[in-house]
Amino acid sequence: MIELYRYILAAVVAQTHLWPLGADWTGQISVFAFYTLSGYLMTRVLNDRYGFTIRGTAAFVLNRVLRLWPAYLVILTLALVALRFFPLSNFFFLIRMPKNPEEVLTNLTIVGQVTFDFLQWLPLAKPLVTSWSLSIEVCSYVLLAFWFAKSSRRLWTLAALGVAAMAISTGWCEISANPAAYGPYCFQNRYGVIQAGFVPFAFGGLYHFHRRMISQWILRRRWSTMCMIGALIGAMFSGPLVTTTIGPFMGVPLMWMLLANTRDADATKAQDFFGRASYHLFIAHMPMAAVLAIGFHVRPQSIAIYLATLVLSLGLSTFLVPMEHSINGLRRRIARIGIEQREPSTDNVPALRATVDTP
Repeated sequence: MIELYRYILAAVVAQTHLWPLGADWTGQISVFAFYTLSGYLMTRVLNDRYGFTIRGTAAFVLNRVLRLWPAYLVILTLALVALRFFPLSNFFFLIRMPKNPEEVLTNLTIVGQVTFDFLQWLPLAKPLVTSWSLSIEVCSYVLLAFWFAKSSRRLWTLAALGVAAMAISTGWCEISANPAAYGPYCFQNRYGVIQAGFVPFAFGGLYHFHRRMISQWILRRRWSTMCMIGALIGAMFSGPLVTTTIGPFMGVPLMWMLLANTRDADATKAQDFFGRASYHLFIAHMPMAAVLAIGFHVRPQSIAIYLATLVLSLGLSTFLVPMEHSINGLRRRIARIGIEQREPSTDNVPALRATVDTP
């Protein structure tokens, strides 16, 4: 079910961009839910598979590269080809050809597409648009692998660092020359910045260490938990004060609840396909929709362009998923080289085989 959750979250993000219904916060919650899920999966695989030796960390990092970059580079190449024929920046201003070395480097490596301050990275070309979120993920992966994922206490430290950094970046926004450029209540300096991922990633990792306790608590109070989350979601309609402060962080309890109601099991072929397709949809939907709008005159911000993008993205995944499966053999060999020989934790044994392939 984790794979299906991924696809639904990606579809919600695409909906807020392509067919907005006046509730952008649903996409923001989905992004932080993604971070929380990634924090859980990466902490689990680091503790149960790779460990924290130099060899294990190197294997983990290399396998992250092999998991994220091949599909990313294919989709980036397609977007750059489309830019040779269509003025896609007319659809969204960031979808333009990288021209200076900084834009080329950040788009090829993903790293550096987000910084401590929202306005600092905003002028950079981003043909895939949502690639800034991948930059946050990559930074958080590195932090988890090199220190923070090793214990619950370290993850609490990561969360505290995130809170402190977001407080500082919010203060930086307040004293800037144009605080309105950051959105209401300096929102973007807590959302579109590198430190925004620290808290949800940390709480995803904490779910791994306290999984039994958290899941049992949620399952015993299933209806009250759902009502509480429902009430918080209802509060999102009260205005920007709520949506820009606690809004995105709703992704943390939402993902905890989904994980508590999920059994560890190997994904079916269909589930695996949609899990992988969620990544392709997330990074491809903006340039894909831009081509539909500019090249084929599909009406922007409509259900038509949203549904067409979903269909085209699934079509793209029919080519990318087999490519990723062909890379998995190499990833498994790298994992075996880097894995520490020790007993895995008993909580996660049924899911360990899939962990190397899917996160």
